[in-house]
This record gives sequence, C-alpha cells and structure tokens, in this order.
Amino acid sequence: MVHEITSGADFNTYLEQSQDKLLVIDFFATWCPPCKAIAPIYAQLAQTHGEKVNFIKVDVDRHGQLAQAFGVRAMPTFAFIKGKKKVAEVQGADAKRINATLLQHM
Repeated sequence: MVHEITSGADFNTYLEQSQDKLLVIDFFATWCPPCKAIAPIYAQLAQTHGEKVNFIKVDVDRHGQLAQAFGVRAMPTFAFIKGKKKVAEVQGADAKRINATLLQHM
C-alpha cells in the first residue's frame, strides 16, 4: 500500500522506520501527467514489495518544504531512503529504472 503523507510528523514516522527498511518516496503533483501515468505502477510495486519496503507519496504542492529539503526539481521524483539517508534518486516516470533501483537497495 502507498501511504500519502499528510503532515511533517507523518513523514517523520516513516523516516524513522527507514532505519531498517527501505523507504521509497514518490514526490508528485496532482496536475502532472507523468505522475498520474506512473501511479498505478508505483502502487503495484508497493503491493509486490510492501513487506520489505515502505512506499509513500508526497504532494509537492501541499508539502513544498519536504520537496525542497530533498532537492526535488522535477516531477515525479522518487527518492530511496535507507538509514535516514538518501541512497538513490530517479527523476521521471521511468518504471524500469525505478524497479531496478528498488531491487538494488532492498
């Protein structure tokens, strides 16, 4: 399941869990066509790998400070976090790169 972040505290809860478990963050915008196109693929990845990986999404228009903190300059951007540190990033709706990066860091 993909959890949509509702607050900074909500985000921090998932970040704390990234100590032992990979966290994948989808920075998206509701008006972004590539974001809409990749959403079902991201949801499928969450369904497939949800036991080993946390999947969240952050609306950059509602949580601009989080997007800025992660240096997001394009949507969608996928950040891969482990041990509270960003270990990888994929910009754009590139399902193959997202999947390969996920498998590399699980």
